Amino acid sequence: MNSLVLCVTLLLISYDGLQSRQNFLTSSSSILNKSESPIWKKCDRRRTDFNQCLSKTIHKTLRLLDKPLKLYGLPSLYDVTFPPDAVIEFGNTTDGLRQKYHNYRIIGLTKPRSIRARLDSSVVTNTLIIEINYSKLVWKCECEANGTLVLLPLNVRTPLEFTFDNPTFIFAFELEEYEKAAATYFRVIESALDARARDIRFDFKHLFSSKRLNEEFNSELSAKGPQMYALVKHYEAIFAQYFGSVFNSFLEKVPVVELFDG
Repeated sequence: MNSLVLCVTLLLISYDGLQSRQNFLTSSSSILNKSESPIWKKCDRRRTDFNQCLSKTIHKTLRLLDKPLKLYGLPSLYDVTFPPDAVIEFGNTTDGLRQKYHNYRIIGLTKPRSIRARLDSSVVTNTLIIEINYSKLVWKCECEANGTLVLLPLNVRTPLEFTFDNPTFIFAFELEEYEKAAATYFRVIESALDARARDIRFDFKHLFSSKRLNEEFNSELSAKGPQMYALVKHYEAIFAQYFGSVFNSFLEKVPVVELFDG
């Protein structure tokens, strides 16, 4: 009788242990299913409408990032503040003007008007291209200027705003596959950004002590917005690196099989 009781007890313990392991595996294997409102819809790479499905999924996910999604390792992207070490400096120009730009912010990234995405796959790499159209985006930073500009001496620190009207931001993420815990994951190994807009308004808040001169200077720059922006496209490398890091925070938690079918 005692032997029978012992056997039954051992069977129950073994069953409970098996159930616990199964529950753990189920709960940890699919982070995308932990939320009542999943942020990512799986698209089938074998279907002809795969890129259209991917575009809708990314559009939905981006809009949800008005607030951080800690479960997925994603910060809010509505008002992005970049690390303090993200600094761009220009050396002496012909008129001896030194410039330093830092404390960057982008406002409005979670409000796209439309998105087109595609995944270009090869044997070696996968490249995700995301083309995002906006009605307006605002970039902010601080500018330190020391030297001479238009014969005027400068030694100032001023806020600067770029306002992009109807811009298109094109992100390119090169992805490679790797194995972890018997599953395949993506990681970003290179990222790039190409920002385009027909109208870009510059607003140096306090570059000159004269309000009128400040307004006229900003007006002249804005009249040649795209040409002037081409001189400071260095910003894009900083932004691309940051968003590649954010994307990796998500990818390292979600295996490829949960991102796509096929």
